[in-house]
Amino acid sequence: MDVLYPRTSSLLDKKYREFFIPTILMAMTTTMSIVVDSIIVGNMLGEDALAAVNLVAPVIMVYNSVAVLLGFGAATVISVSFGKRQTVYANEIFTASVMGMLVVSTLLTAGQAWDLDAMTSLLTREPTLAPLVRDYLNVLVYGSPFIIVPLGLVYCLRADGSVKLASAMLIVSNLVNLALDLVYMGPLEMGIAGSSLATVSGYIVGAMLLFVYASSKERNLRFSKAVLFRCKNIVSLLRTIAVTGSPAAMSSILFTIKILAINTMVQHVAGKTGMVAFAVCLSCLSFVSMFISGAAQAMTPIVGFLYGEGDYAGVRFVIKRAAQVLFISGVGVVALLEGFPGTVLHLFGVREAAVIAAGIPAVRIFALSLAGTCYTFLAMYYYMTIGRRDLSTAISIVQGVAVLIPAAYLFSRILGPNGIWIAFSLAEIATLVMIFCWYRHMQHKEPGRYADILLLDTNRTSGEKRFEATCSNNDQEAQDIMEQISRFLNDLGLHKTREAAIHASVREMISNVVRHGYPDGRRGFVDIRMLDTKDRITVTLRDGGIGFNPKERMEDPAHARSGLGRVKSGAARVEYSRIIGFNTTTLTFMNGQ
Repeated sequence: MDVLYPRTSSLLDKKYREFFIPTILMAMTTTMSIVVDSIIVGNMLGEDALAAVNLVAPVIMVYNSVAVLLGFGAATVISVSFGKRQTVYANEIFTASVMGMLVVSTLLTAGQAWDLDAMTSLLTREPTLAPLVRDYLNVLVYGSPFIIVPLGLVYCLRADGSVKLASAMLIVSNLVNLALDLVYMGPLEMGIAGSSLATVSGYIVGAMLLFVYASSKERNLRFSKAVLFRCKNIVSLLRTIAVTGSPAAMSSILFTIKILAINTMVQHVAGKTGMVAFAVCLSCLSFVSMFISGAAQAMTPIVGFLYGEGDYAGVRFVIKRAAQVLFISGVGVVALLEGFPGTVLHLFGVREAAVIAAGIPAVRIFALSLAGTCYTFLAMYYYMTIGRRDLSTAISIVQGVAVLIPAAYLFSRILGPNGIWIAFSLAEIATLVMIFCWYRHMQHKEPGRYADILLLDTNRTSGEKRFEATCSNNDQEAQDIMEQISRFLNDLGLHKTREAAIHASVREMISNVVRHGYPDGRRGFVDIRMLDTKDRITVTLRDGGIGFNPKERMEDPAHARSGLGRVKSGAARVEYSRIIGFNTTTLTFMNGQ
């Protein structure tokens, strides 16, 4: 049946933009904070202090990996659970995640503080740098819970739709860090310990915004008291969280290993000029990563919710939009680096002729890999979200170290420094080929189950007759949609009484959104999905208007004879949720009703 107003991405595009802009601002602030923080330390305390701060970077990477493992892993499970209407389970996951981060960060603090000298020796054996590294660690290790827990909670807040607050937490943390750098290392003369204290203080101040979330009436995540006193349950929940978050956490760890290995090869093959060129390449990667993380992390809670609900069309819309964002940003950055490598080197302060000569081919060759990085990173987060953790883990390993390090070692022996830069593109190509081969293997293993490389299980929706449409808050469109729905219901061959009940219920729900969902006059949309299975007809309506729970109105005796009251009497079950800013109402009509 031809649909006059077919399902479009209008509603989901708007939500994606709502998530993308704060997320990319957060990534931009974090990236710039790292650069500016290094500039402040180097200028105020000298080159040795700057080197000491960089030597401690792996420790902070460990903190971040724990936050990703337990925070992002929990957020992914929460998003899918929201889509399945499993709010109780989502709260259990949230509770276990917070408890896990508190326990792990406390154990990390105890383990690090136990022998700071040994930890310092592990990071450096340079006599002039060791005291500085120890002074930095002496503050940082005691502040690790204040870094890990807020970082992990940022992901959970985004899964609950509080994306602006989550981004504000990190933006405030980084801005306070930079401001206190100047105070602690300036007038207070605290030296390098001041830089460490500024980092911890920034996260403490940012975490204070959690009180805003805790007092919000619109939040869905709550602490589950039942979980708090059941250690066995917490362990089981944490296992689920860790398994889900492991690909992203592994990617973070493998990135550190990759950089350490490439650093060694570049120093051996190209010396100082190669290291300068590699530093510029990494800075370019950091710049592109702002868009990559913005596109991927904005996508994850929306895709998780839609996937859990079984809305595969919605999943495709969001993935397509994220891929388009990455295509535009990736092509733009690659074109800039290919066309103006000398200008880019000059921007980073490279002036020596020999370094520029080595840097221009390095930047141009490395730039080609960035296009692949956009899509391998997006794929890793996507497959992790839909539960394809084996494939997501394989992506992080192949893209991270399995191809890059051996290829860089081999090609550096043949082609010199250029062989190392070529290896980055080979790793991305190998990862994309691996994803395609994985998809073809799954198709061959279970014919007909997977329609495309997104690996959405068509068996989950097999045997369904469906109607999907998107309607704006326009009376004429709403009327036209109802005529289309009437024809769809008539084609199903339903009993006239049942057909009339479903038609009246859907008309009332759509009219309610059109009349009251967008009171400020702005244009809005409602997605309508009708699924006919063997035993039931399910109608799902989703809009991005003001929060309104029709179920509460339906259950009010005073409105029993109103339009919404008649919806309740006509449907076997009515469900409502407001997740990530969407009003989602599901009406279920049983066969024989």
